[in-house]
Amino acid sequence: MDDRTSASGLVVVLGGGVAGLAAAGKLRRAGWRVRIIERAGRLGGTHRSRQIGPYTFDVGSIFYESDAKLFDLAPGVRNLCPQVMRVQRRVAPDGTIRHYPLEPREFLHQRPLCLARAIIDLGWSRLTLRRDGTLDAIACRRLGRSFFESSGLASYIARFHQAPASQIDESFFLRRMAFVERATRLGALARLALHGMVTDRPLNAKSRKPLHVRPRDGVDPIFDRIGRNLIAAGVQLTLGEELQSLRREGALFHVQTTSGAFRAQAVVSTIPLDTLHRAIFGAASGLTSLDMMTLFVSAAWLDARLGNVLFNFHPLGRWKRATIYSRIYPTPCTGREFLAVETTVAASGQYDPQAIFEDFRQHVEQLGLAAGLILEGYEHVENCYPLYHTGSQSILAQILHRIARTGVVLAGRQGRFEYLPTSSGVIRRVIEELDVAGPVLPTSEMAA
Repeated sequence: MDDRTSASGLVVVLGGGVAGLAAAGKLRRAGWRVRIIERAGRLGGTHRSRQIGPYTFDVGSIFYESDAKLFDLAPGVRNLCPQVMRVQRRVAPDGTIRHYPLEPREFLHQRPLCLARAIIDLGWSRLTLRRDGTLDAIACRRLGRSFFESSGLASYIARFHQAPASQIDESFFLRRMAFVERATRLGALARLALHGMVTDRPLNAKSRKPLHVRPRDGVDPIFDRIGRNLIAAGVQLTLGEELQSLRREGALFHVQTTSGAFRAQAVVSTIPLDTLHRAIFGAASGLTSLDMMTLFVSAAWLDARLGNVLFNFHPLGRWKRATIYSRIYPTPCTGREFLAVETTVAASGQYDPQAIFEDFRQHVEQLGLAAGLILEGYEHVENCYPLYHTGSQSILAQILHRIARTGVVLAGRQGRFEYLPTSSGVIRRVIEELDVAGPVLPTSEMAA
């Protein structure tokens, strides 16, 4: 069988994370031959777990809605995932523990003079501030600079990006900060204000429901089941193999990996956009992503008010979020609290896990929130978050157009350099992109 015959009807999916798995499943159900290429030795992408002694830690989110599209990728996945209440809190700028996200009473319960200034500032900002393409401008216009800074939101944004809001594109506000965008529309602000004047309860307290979480032993049971389901359907999984180059040769793609070369009828990419750009064109794309350092920590004591997910809106501390597993999986009891602490790292930046841990330890201990902290381990994940610096959207548009001209289909958060905070959002966008790309993919007559 020559290369052209063996390539007929073959779609290569680059990346074995949630996006790649969803794409492979949809393509296989449509009748195509599918091969997934994943550079890691496991499926799941940035979703991964680590067992250290009696503790199981994670990188990536572990919470799923009851109708999460992840559960559709293989039978029985939902049954693997127990349900808990997600209790989200944040460290406010004054060091107190508040609900996450922002609550209206924090605006309304300020001292009268401060409240008057904030209201005047908000009104003046709505009337006079103009959007200049930066996150700082649109956030200040929606919230007023006074509340934007005093709420700690400005500090959190700068911590997330390793850069101030004035250097970040406003598209981050519209995509990643969708809740804030909706909550700061005039009608929503009026409802929040009315609610805050009559009660201290969070606006959506009654509607909160338990969420599913990954199995107690980690995410591997989820992705192992999805992988087995895909194999049973005829999908070929190639793990531990990295893409080196990709080029179009007439009607076929020539794919070079660390283990050899082959041809395919079509390619769907869910790997980081810059990685793909380098493989196709041999040069960097000009786009930048943030890495993430996740610290695996145990503690002799944590403040009971912290809930099970804690965000840092305080002006100090490099960390942005902590997930407290000992309050999500209380049995079996380990004798100590244990948690994963996330911090972003500038792309190609230097990082020192011990220094990051010391910064976290000193911060929470000085605030009286924790004691007896030990660094159990850590994990560094490259290209975790797309960095929307000012001007990046025009670069992104050019890159997407340039790659589209090669015929490669881009899908998923990494594949399209797009903020998609939930697995359901990722899968939904993958399906949309594949539907749009239908004419680019092989015809049904080519399917094996």
